[in-house]
Amino acid sequence: MTTVAYLGPEKTNTHFAARKRFGAKARYLHAPTVEDVFRLVEREKAEYGVVPIENSLEGAVTHTLDRFTDFKTSPAKICGEIDLPIQHYLITLRQTPRERIRVIYSHPQALAQCREWLQRRFPRISQHETSSTAEAVEQLLRKNGLWDPQERAAIGRRELAAGPRLRSIPIPIDQENRTRFLILSLQEIRRPGRRNKTSLLFALKDKPGALHDALVPFKRHRINLTKIESRPSKRKAWEYVFFIDFEGHESEARVARALEELRQGTSEVKVLGSYPVQGRQ
Repeated sequence: MTTVAYLGPEKTNTHFAARKRFGAKARYLHAPTVEDVFRLVEREKAEYGVVPIENSLEGAVTHTLDRFTDFKTSPAKICGEIDLPIQHYLITLRQTPRERIRVIYSHPQALAQCREWLQRRFPRISQHETSSTAEAVEQLLRKNGLWDPQERAAIGRRELAAGPRLRSIPIPIDQENRTRFLILSLQEIRRPGRRNKTSLLFALKDKPGALHDALVPFKRHRINLTKIESRPSKRKAWEYVFFIDFEGHESEARVARALEELRQGTSEVKVLGSYPVQGRQ
């Protein structure tokens, strides 16, 4: 049986992304942090790990990027991706009228993705961040606290409102809301797919035009970059590590040539993985 670690708990978006990829027959281990997911894979407690990497509205998930930065020698590789459409729901006790709500709980990402709707519908209501959307529903159901349960609401997936006590109302978002997740493993994919993507990180030499020079090989070899992010290196003030995604597999001749030229012009390069591109659903 395949064992999959994911950023939990159950019924959160990462859980459903993992189930979308690995199905109902896999054994799932929920981990409280991105760090824990990596460690379960690295210590061979799980064959795969699933972590969020970016959202179409709020951008990169910095906790995941920083884990790659802090542990450059990690044996875990990116072996796949999952693209999941996100639909948030306002969850309340079944008898709670909207005008009674005084506080809304949710994960910071969910609150940020619903920011405009919250400003329109609940401009004066307190927002409390939780470690997950599942914890937000737990906060809603607690009998103690500053607010009566009838004054509380949570934001999360509709599945979190299962049962007779709760109800869920879809939150309309004007823009398309999708989250991309990475699949981690100690095993690399040996056979490339039809369309592939490679993720890597690199650090620059301290010289003028270093970033420009680092990106030139990709243009020279006609390789399309699909993403670029920077994060502090945490070794020196104002020093950064860059993450890029590009179309192609590291086993391709043109990609190999571009990577060799990149290594010559940078102080550090690490390929995080080459893997099949997932078609949007």
